[in-house]
Amino acid sequence: MRLRLAALLTGGVIVLAACSPTEAAQPTPVADSSTSASSTSATSSSSAAPSSSSAAPSSTAKSATNGPVKPPANSPAPSGSPGWKLTQGNTGLAAHGLHCDSLPLYTGPGAPAAGTVISGKRVEQALTLFAGNITIEKSCIRPKNLGETAPLITTNGPCGSNSCQVTGAPVTIRDSNIDGSALPAKTIAGSCAFLGVGTLQRNYISGMGSGICFYNTGATLSGLAEGNYVRGLRSDGESHNDGATVRDFPLDRNPGRTLTFRNNRIDCSTGNDTGALFIQTYGGDIDNVTVEGNLLEGGGYQLGLESGFDNLYGRNMKSINNRFSGTGWGAAYVSQKGASHKWAVWQDNFLHDAGAPDAKGKPAPTP
Repeated sequence: MRLRLAALLTGGVIVLAACSPTEAAQPTPVADSSTSASSTSATSSSSAAPSSSSAAPSSTAKSATNGPVKPPANSPAPSGSPGWKLTQGNTGLAAHGLHCDSLPLYTGPGAPAAGTVISGKRVEQALTLFAGNITIEKSCIRPKNLGETAPLITTNGPCGSNSCQVTGAPVTIRDSNIDGSALPAKTIAGSCAFLGVGTLQRNYISGMGSGICFYNTGATLSGLAEGNYVRGLRSDGESHNDGATVRDFPLDRNPGRTLTFRNNRIDCSTGNDTGALFIQTYGGDIDNVTVEGNLLEGGGYQLGLESGFDNLYGRNMKSINNRFSGTGWGAAYVSQKGASHKWAVWQDNFLHDAGAPDAKGKPAPTP
């Protein structure tokens, strides 16, 4: 088991670990910080955090022609917008009037030093953010070369025979595009756009096998996925694809750590779908997870909760005010496998109806 776990962490997490629900019924588908002095050489090609002089113009600013400055065609989704209000135009780079091809090339290392800020860059290599205290913002991560099943971005460190090291300091990725479209489907079908633990906010994630993978999360850091739009995932062969997944989040060393999926839109529609958000205790126990304000779409089950592999999910798992497409096998399921409990809170969850107030269709059945 440990050897298998280490193999998954060094590369992708999806090919071997993700699977269709094993004990659930499967009915017929129904439809800015500055760079530290110690890391100067490592960050010479990345932008420093924007200064106050580069702030967005005020409403009274004038353009070179003395007319009012026009806002970009798209603008960010208002703060706190639920997942069903997210689009390709109001998340990631597009929300700030930016495009991958218009950004200058990042020429720094693939494993940046602690304290690095990469801002406004086009990154054409995979990134290892194990050093921690790293921020990526308004950038495009679109590698042209990648090992098969390897993640585009990971916080994992060096791996031994049984496990990989976990970053000891926070990592933040925000207002960016994470894009696997430059790589063949065979290469990325078993890959995650992000693998590890960190804070991901307002990103547009596409062209991958799987999207946000909280796996090898360690024992101390909290995690957050907020305001991201995951779509356009790709499969190949017998791959199992997740829009987002959690495979471990133990509380034994830090009972107060939390993992939150808030106000995301996650669409897993590849044909080889485990589901939009797949929570399974493959790598360890999982607890203190809140899933709130998300739109979960696509095949498989949109939200799965599984114990197994000699690990259990805990008693503080919450699903609140989410919307489900209800396609594939349906909205949600729970596979207890030794646990005596299910969701601690299942509240205000509905099938998605774009024409209804607050997109509330029929209540999503309690799994």
